[in-house]
Amino acid sequence: MKSREKLSNGRLLIFLFISFFKVALFIVGGGLAMIPTIEHIFVREKKLLKSEDIPDMIAIMQTMPGMMAVNAAIFVGHKLAGFRGAFVSIIGVIMPSVIIMMIIAVFFQNLDIQNIHLLRMFSCVRACVVAIFLGTAFRLAKNVLKSVFDYVIVGSFCVLLVCGFSQIALILISIPIGWSYAIFKRLNRRKQQ
Repeated sequence: MKSREKLSNGRLLIFLFISFFKVALFIVGGGLAMIPTIEHIFVREKKLLKSEDIPDMIAIMQTMPGMMAVNAAIFVGHKLAGFRGAFVSIIGVIMPSVIIMMIIAVFFQNLDIQNIHLLRMFSCVRACVVAIFLGTAFRLAKNVLKSVFDYVIVGSFCVLLVCGFSQIALILISIPIGWSYAIFKRLNRRKQQ
């Protein structure tokens, strides 16, 4: 199962379901924490997606309403197997949460959420998730950042974000900048031809 061509449609749907089921079952931290694992499974291991697809998936995860994990499942599933792939991926990513919630509701009615051991465990897991996410961000940056303009934009937005600038304002600012840059690049190409 090294490439999409070697997977039949039925096997691809099963693979999508199992992959998203495992990702949702074992990844702690929500949709953004799933990105490194999705990138590892679908880009590096199985080579079903290109590394350029991951930033597109992240953009869709962040901008579309709903849970980010479900948005990621829809993106990957639809890209690989159309509507059926999206549907199967959604079921795979939702099912672990439903099962875990049912188990918690039945067996752990008196669960102490202030338990010091439980809190320490989750603080360590959060730190690990941040490290994994940063590793994936640096790997993606090598594939996405191709010009000086890209580096300037990323650096500027990182500085603004660290300084407490609103994320919504950053997204709204980036739209006209990206649009203007695309027009500028198109005009340059026409002049060179």
